[in-house]
Amino acid sequence: MPDTADCSVELSLPQRPDLDRVARALDDLAPAIPLVGLTDNHAGRARLSPLAAIPTCLRRGMRPVVHLSCRDRNELGLRQQAVGAAAMGASGLLVVRGDPVPGLAHGGPSVITLLGRLPEWTAPTSPQRGAVVNPFAAPHRELRLLERKVAAGVEFLQTQMVFDLDGLDRFLQRADSLVPAGVPIFASVGILRSARMLTFVRDRLRDCPVPDGAAARIIAGEGVELAAELAAAVGQRPRVRLHVIPLGAEAAVRRIARAYRVARAATEAPAPRSVGGVGRPGR
Repeated sequence: MPDTADCSVELSLPQRPDLDRVARALDDLAPAIPLVGLTDNHAGRARLSPLAAIPTCLRRGMRPVVHLSCRDRNELGLRQQAVGAAAMGASGLLVVRGDPVPGLAHGGPSVITLLGRLPEWTAPTSPQRGAVVNPFAAPHRELRLLERKVAAGVEFLQTQMVFDLDGLDRFLQRADSLVPAGVPIFASVGILRSARMLTFVRDRLRDCPVPDGAAARIIAGEGVELAAELAAAVGQRPRVRLHVIPLGAEAAVRRIARAYRVARAATEAPAPRSVGGVGRPGR
């Protein structure tokens, strides 16, 4: 289940019925990443159903988390997606509103409503329920939404992409008393490898700041190196786990996960003894 995973990865599914492409991407990720999020019409484009990718994940020993986009379905469609995911062995269900798409009206129940209904819909199975949080949105509104998601029974949280570590820390400090200790927070690190990808994020993703220093490195072709450094910084924050958004760079994910785990191990290592000699008991 998501609460036992140290890190996770997101797989943006293809726009064509191409499971071979999905398999190749997962081969780059397994077995280093235990948990894989299967997106639901990512970026507002019609894509392969995440249900179709579940068996491919399971055959590689990966635990799938199926995204449920409220933007794209009414309650009947969302229930069908949730029941199908549970029946096929999904470990979790991540409820998202869905990015705004020009000319497309948002439908379906709210994220809060859907979180509350999932246990009844998926019984007797119990995939863990997740939701997203945005550390960089208006604090008062985002914290109120977080309170409601916790009250609705959310079991894991995933953030917007993080390029601003100071902003993440401010949010974590404000949210600390609201999020139960047993609810893990996965901080998302995106791999932006070009000026075009940077422009898309800045133009299309609300409240996803990319500081100028990080932007310059992405434009210079250092997006993978930047992602590894951000992952290491996430590993230094004990409350937070890592979620990687490859955006097509699945081959780089193992390196980024390794940077996170090295930093986490160093953070969790016991402090060296300073009394009685190094590594020796006092006499």
